[in-house]
Amino acid sequence: MTENEARTQLRRMLATLTAGSVLHLLAELFEADAEAAHRVGDDLTAERCENVSATLGVVGIGIDAACPR
Repeated sequence: MTENEARTQLRRMLATLTAGSVLHLLAELFEADAEAAHRVGDDLTAERCENVSATLGVVGIGIDAACPR
């Protein structure tokens, strides 16, 4: 997928989801990665993924608060 195709796909997603919702979905993917890293004993990667997940969640809430639909 090219960058322009990705932008087009994101614009389509934003027609039905808020930007915060999209970030929340991305946060869930990082949380799943954190759980997988924990299972194999990679605590550093797990912690990093958890931090990314939390950050995306907070930023998503902030974006939706600043730019409600």
